[in-house]
Amino acid sequence: MNKIRLLDEKTINKISAGEVVERPASIVKELIENSIDAGSKNITVEILEGGIPYIKVSDDGCGMNEIDAILAFERHATSKIKSDNDLYNIGTLGFRGEALASIAAISHVTLQTKEEGALFGTKVVVEGGKVIEKTNCGCAKGCSVEVRDVFFNTPARRKFLKKPSTEAMYITDTVTKLCLSHPEVSFKYVKDKKLQFITSGKGDVEDVILRLFGNEVYSSLMSVSFQTEDLKLKILAGKNSLNYSNRNMQFFYVNGRYVKNRTLSAAIDEAFKTYIPVNRYPAVFLYMEIDPRQIDVNIHPSKLEIKFSDERRVFETVYKTIKDSLHKYNLIPEVKIEEKKNIFKIETPTISAEQTKLYLTSSDKELEEEKKKLDNEFRCKNVFLKDNVLKENSKNSSLDNHLAVYEEYEDEKEEVNKKNDITKKISDIRIVGTLFSTYIIVEKEDVFYIIDQHAAHERILYEKFTSQYEKIQTRQVTFPIVVELQPGDLELVQQEKKLLNKLGYTFEEFGNNSIILREVPVILGQPEARQLFIEIVEKLRDKELINKISLKEESIIMMACKAAVKAMDNLSEREIYKLFEDLKITENPYTCPHGRPVIIAITKTQLEKMFKRIM
Repeated sequence: MNKIRLLDEKTINKISAGEVVERPASIVKELIENSIDAGSKNITVEILEGGIPYIKVSDDGCGMNEIDAILAFERHATSKIKSDNDLYNIGTLGFRGEALASIAAISHVTLQTKEEGALFGTKVVVEGGKVIEKTNCGCAKGCSVEVRDVFFNTPARRKFLKKPSTEAMYITDTVTKLCLSHPEVSFKYVKDKKLQFITSGKGDVEDVILRLFGNEVYSSLMSVSFQTEDLKLKILAGKNSLNYSNRNMQFFYVNGRYVKNRTLSAAIDEAFKTYIPVNRYPAVFLYMEIDPRQIDVNIHPSKLEIKFSDERRVFETVYKTIKDSLHKYNLIPEVKIEEKKNIFKIETPTISAEQTKLYLTSSDKELEEEKKKLDNEFRCKNVFLKDNVLKENSKNSSLDNHLAVYEEYEDEKEEVNKKNDITKKISDIRIVGTLFSTYIIVEKEDVFYIIDQHAAHERILYEKFTSQYEKIQTRQVTFPIVVELQPGDLELVQQEKKLLNKLGYTFEEFGNNSIILREVPVILGQPEARQLFIEIVEKLRDKELINKISLKEESIIMMACKAAVKAMDNLSEREIYKLFEDLKITENPYTCPHGRPVIIAITKTQLEKMFKRIM
């Protein structure tokens, strides 16, 4: 019996469709690219529930006649190339002739189209790859494609789709990239019957960036250009102060096509080296126009990958262009002066449902009661409160005023017996001092320890926050904190709302792609809390690459890092002692959450050998 057999056409179509249509976002991408190639000036994208039940892309392009409308659903039918020679000089986004055929093979498709000057249009209905209806209809010039029930006839593929909110996020990301690729086209994006954004179509990419990403990204951009006979380059790069934990804010366009390319990524990394922290990535919008004969886009059906015939030249051009611009711009971060707040105005924040409300008091009896409450709420073996932290946050919350009262009370109570008390506390250790206002030197018996104060406090806070993950204390912010999100991030933060609540954040929607933070972790000031929230969202975008446990750990690590004392912070003797004592009872006192050493020890014997006192 023969082992090799020819597959039937139905199976072939489904296999081919799987190469082009990975998820609803793939459909949106192919349809928009067809609209752009048709010369459209206005494109509207509408989706419902992540595009799984419904997608519609409408344009005002050249449209098709009755014959072309039927041929468009045939596999490898295209108007963009005529022979294999054209593959080496591709000037359009699409060229394979597979998009509509692949989409129609796994969904219900309705096409309405009309050429300019035609008396009527054409309506074509296709289900599972078969044309079931062709009629004349009234419609506007251009094309309108409705796609329903994606993967209705391939349930094995459909079950691998994510939740509608996640699929919607992928579609938003796709539409965003295509908006940036062609600023001369006006895009209108409607999700679940709600308008998400509209671009102007004026050809100004900076205007598109402002509409999609907000003023924070737009105002930090550096613009630089480079041009030769066969290569034109325009780069909009964020200043070094604007950097991210992943490459999601790097957009590369070659001849109007969004691409991914290691050569371009490597050139940007090398150009920004030493300008931004390790494992951080700048925002970059790169536009390159190059002779089509010097690139190959016919690598994968998704057309995302690209190869250059002369990669070294491309690398050096991008690297030098960015490097030169970094020398020309003022990279000193701009300080934004916020409205001064009345530090004498006392407000009572809501910290949590279980916490007791605190009121500023003055009598000794009331102070004693206040102290007991604070002991219950804030006494923790693994954390100490630093004067500098209190000063930084004291203007933003009355909670800090209470902590200040608590500290003043402690100071007054211990003033008389201060020396005796400290002597009793450190009977087994002696604080020698600090080195460079960063490293604490402690002597105990025949050993002295050098402790990195930031790394030590980071470890202490990390273990504290990990143990209290389900009940991290929060406080209401004095003034609402508005955070502008990137396109698609609003669905993300709503989807992960439970996790963000556990990390101490309470928020609500505030217009398109913006939220207001109402409550933040109690140990952070407002600027720190806002920046931490943005970094957590950046991590959430890569959640498919990491599981929930590691995501939780990374978020807590960031929180601990933000709240910990920093290098060059001057600590008092009591604070140093408390830090040392708290470090001793941690599970891992040897490294910080990032893996850096916290403490090193040198024995008296080792020191004496260094000075040749003993041989």
